[in-house]
Amino acid sequence: MYRDPRRLKTARIGINLDQFEDDLIEALSAYTGVEKATLARELVMRAALEMLGVSSQQEFDAVSMADFQPVAKLH
Repeated sequence: MYRDPRRLKTARIGINLDQFEDDLIEALSAYTGVEKATLARELVMRAALEMLGVSSQQEFDAVSMADFQPVAKLH
């Protein structure tokens, strides 16, 4: 199913929402037809990529796979 087994979604985190936040996520879920957990993951990932200044998951993958070398080398 996954070419890269690291893409399998096994890492879990928990968040606490107040009633208004939960109602908003529930309404978005009902409106879009996307499960709440999937919707929350999408929102978190979009915000994280935006904070990093990256426009897409593919761009993030390309940058994170690049071989970075340190600028300064120790003697």
